[in-house]
Amino acid sequence: MLELVVVKEMETLDELEQVRQLEQAIWSTSCTPIHQLVAFINNGGFVLGAYLNDELIGFNYSYAGFVSGEHYLYSHLFGVKREFRELGVGELLKLYQKEQARSYGHSKCKWIFDPLETRNGYLNFTKLRGYATTYEANVYGQLNDDFNKKLPSDRVFVEWQLEDDDALRWYAKIEELLEEAEELVPWSFSLVGLPMLDAQNIFDPALSYHRDAYLLPVPQYFQKIKVESPALAEDWRYKTRTIFETMFKQGYAIIHLVKGQGQEAVHFYLLVKKSLFAL
Repeated sequence: MLELVVVKEMETLDELEQVRQLEQAIWSTSCTPIHQLVAFINNGGFVLGAYLNDELIGFNYSYAGFVSGEHYLYSHLFGVKREFRELGVGELLKLYQKEQARSYGHSKCKWIFDPLETRNGYLNFTKLRGYATTYEANVYGQLNDDFNKKLPSDRVFVEWQLEDDDALRWYAKIEELLEEAEELVPWSFSLVGLPMLDAQNIFDPALSYHRDAYLLPVPQYFQKIKVESPALAEDWRYKTRTIFETMFKQGYAIIHLVKGQGQEAVHFYLLVKKSLFAL
């Protein structure tokens, strides 16, 4: 079915209204005004739409960013209809975005996402070869949409090098590091069968970490945990916040997400020394 999906730039007011309606349907909350999308388009940004049989099923919008002397494309919002999220539509949109960004003269793209949403983590790191070295707690404050409500809006900043096409070297280095990586902290199951992180509070942010690579467990289905055990979801948020902030401060980067085997309830982020990838 993916071969039938068509990605195009959205430019007319009617097309942008479709984007607005899809954004509202996905997040069940207020959405980006059309006048703001028009402003992005007229000032170095663009809006992409993914269509299947003339139905808009996904979108992405981006605009130029400039911070500390560095210019890049900032990918602000990205969404795919629930029933199409396993088809690869997200990757298709991002690859089209990559080519558009290059044509606009960008060599890097950045965006933020919740690292506990591991479907996005798999796309961002394993598929696209992005990386993250920066964590920010509660970026947007309290959000009330279905994905984010009741927890701090913590995010990691993804950086995506658009001119690096040496995938073979990248993945070969990752395979090498996976062979030696150790689990940073343990995980286990709660009494009701939900995954828990570091139940004995083993992780110590005061320690120095020296290995080239570590594996950090993260839940496969964080939204399920949020619904069934809000207290456990909060525990995941604050423990992973401490771990990410500590490891980034000590020179590590998220470089990859490894899917758990079989019926495991967790996936694993691969954290490596930035120097190994010249990041």
